[in-house]
Amino acid sequence: MSGGFKFTMLIPLLVGLFMRNSVDFENEENVQWARMFFVCGKAIELIIYGMLYFQIVGNTSEDTISVSEKDLQPPNPLAKMLGVEEEEENLPKERISHGEYDFRVLKSEFKQMVVQTFFVLLIHLQWGVPIPMVMSVLIALLNKPDNALFRIYILHHSPYGDLKRPFKKKSALDNWMGAGTKKQKKKKEKGRNGKKKRK
Repeated sequence: MSGGFKFTMLIPLLVGLFMRNSVDFENEENVQWARMFFVCGKAIELIIYGMLYFQIVGNTSEDTISVSEKDLQPPNPLAKMLGVEEEEENLPKERISHGEYDFRVLKSEFKQMVVQTFFVLLIHLQWGVPIPMVMSVLIALLNKPDNALFRIYILHHSPYGDLKRPFKKKSALDNWMGAGTKKQKKKKEKGRNGKKKRK
């Protein structure tokens, strides 16, 4: 599920272009359809969050993990695009159970979803643009199969490899960036290793 570029992530862009060029939004009926799609999509998201919540609450595992506050923060979607490198810092860590860690990650992701929904609705109410509503739902739902919590609790994948806690920070934008980010990482790692050898 994780890795390079995924063709499915082109779907929201293609749908957005189609709507812009082919759909008449002067027709109120088309706007209503876009709103209905947005509401249904958000309802599905809430159902998924509800399912994850009850699964996580029922997690009785006694395994623990050491995490810092940074491990619990959502990824910066613009960091990779702007070439900003997120350095590891020696932050204080606390030991919590896997269930507690998953719950905090879920809470953080839910807050992020609420903020995104607010801004999409603000854009629609302010300028009457319906396309972002449709695209935001498609991006969110198409990104779910790559979400760590969704894969562990809904798809029942083993929590190892790229699903080992703490989860690797990954935003929906990472799928758009594709394999290019991997090449950049390798170049940075080679550069760091070269500097270390010189020292």
